Amino acid sequence: MNTNSHSTPARILLYGTAAVILTIGMQQIATILVPIFFSIFAFLIFSPLVHWLQKKGVPSTVSVGLAILFFIVVAMGTGFLVIGSLLQLSSRIPNYETQLMETLENLSIYLPSVGFSVESILRNVGAFAFSLTAGILTGVLDAGTTTGLIIVTTTFLLLDAAGAPKKVQKEAEKQSLLLSQTTEFGRSLVNYIVIRTETNLIGGIGTAVLLLIGGIDFAILWGFLTFLLGYIPYLGFILAALPPMLLALFKYGVLGALAVLVGISLVNALVENVLFPSLAGKGLKLSPSVVFLSLFYWSYVLGTPGALIAVPLTMVVKIILESFEETRWLAKLMESSGSEDKDEKKAGENAL
Repeated sequence: MNTNSHSTPARILLYGTAAVILTIGMQQIATILVPIFFSIFAFLIFSPLVHWLQKKGVPSTVSVGLAILFFIVVAMGTGFLVIGSLLQLSSRIPNYETQLMETLENLSIYLPSVGFSVESILRNVGAFAFSLTAGILTGVLDAGTTTGLIIVTTTFLLLDAAGAPKKVQKEAEKQSLLLSQTTEFGRSLVNYIVIRTETNLIGGIGTAVLLLIGGIDFAILWGFLTFLLGYIPYLGFILAALPPMLLALFKYGVLGALAVLVGISLVNALVENVLFPSLAGKGLKLSPSVVFLSLFYWSYVLGTPGALIAVPLTMVVKIILESFEETRWLAKLMESSGSEDKDEKKAGENAL
């Protein structure tokens, strides 16, 4: 069916209906899609390591085995760390709640007298922060139950990629312009995932070191949380900063909490505004509003894991839309205005 023969309102209605049906379908099979998506992204993260080992002369099967072994060691080490920290944290939560109440009582004399209880609001915010942190970390542990499936699937993907004949790559270079553009966007997606992981790791380590110096409890756990939530644009930094700020409030008072906030903000600013742009080059070419809305959409479709991979999935959607003439205008709507200006400037330079 040729959609170009339809009017613009009819095309919008058609695309909207298809999007709703696809959304409902993905939501129904989210338990299947989540491990598949994470396996694909794990494959994209570890495939550069496999290719690097192959360039060093390591056989394909051995290079895949080493990459998977590294994957397993990292997963198991992280799992033991999170579980141990969670057990200690859960045993201290009643004490932290008592400290929170005492802190609020001490601060209540400085709070203004208004028609509603500011103290009650702060108490609810503190309880929300604790429950949110426990929910996020518990969700990570629940996701760990599918780690075995992800590792197996990633292994097969890496074996297929490592065993692909060289002539297949040569033939791919001779394909049409459409496939070439798709390949270019695919490289951008891979670069984003790899660079995002590297910068999140640096941000997590920096946060953990900062909190260790400050004597904040469970500093390594909060560093891991910073690394994990770094995949969530805009909101991830705020969610990761709440728990260590509360602990600093208990230990050092308001000034300590502000100091932790300033320190984590500096680390985040360095990673997001200096390190990531310098490595990612032109960036995502995605509108900030599209990125923000994608968090809610993919969280609705896939649950909490959807927020972690919202940006890569949105980039995949953009790649698919770019691949067809009928939907290319939708992909343009997803781009930021700055990326369009850069493309026009580059086209003008090429014309000269």
